Amino acid sequence: MIKINLLGEEGPRDTSGILWIAGFVGVLVLFFAVSAFLYIDVTSKLSVAQQEKEDLERQLAQIQKTTKEVRELEKKQQDLNAKLAVIARLKLSKMGPVRVMDDLNSSIPERSWLTNVRERSNLMTLEGFALDNQTVATFMRDLEDSDYFSAVELDESKTEEQRNVRIQRFRLRSKVNYAGKIEDSADKADSGDKK
Repeated sequence: MIKINLLGEEGPRDTSGILWIAGFVGVLVLFFAVSAFLYIDVTSKLSVAQQEKEDLERQLAQIQKTTKEVRELEKKQQDLNAKLAVIARLKLSKMGPVRVMDDLNSSIPERSWLTNVRERSNLMTLEGFALDNQTVATFMRDLEDSDYFSAVELDESKTEEQRNVRIQRFRLRSKVNYAGKIEDSADKADSGDKK
């Protein structure tokens, strides 16, 4: 039998397609390996970051709790200081009337006398006689120097003649603070703390 080769001679095979496929498969394997490595790396970093975030949130919650406690203690301290200031003012006010009368008595000049003393709503009205206007002015200045009297004003002053002697009838008005000037500085300190 005779065989006829219709195809002709078998030529060299072209392997360039196989190389292309092998290169492509190699690049895909490398791509997937790098992608897997990056995925694992990013996932681990993300879990570490989430853990740090949870730790920081716990620390923040603890700090907020501590801060709240500190604020509550500061408020209690301010309330206590306010109560102590009120108690101090009450103690000073308790001794105030005696000291007010003592200062009033020591402020009256020799050539004057009082005929009427009235006090209403921390406003004291003093009526009396003096030998002259200079004595009334001295009395007003001495009252102003007192820790318990302030804003001393002359309401009325007129000259009268009694038993052939010319004398000054006067009426003074003054604010009275039974706690004294110490209360004013305590109030300023209280308002300074609140700011």
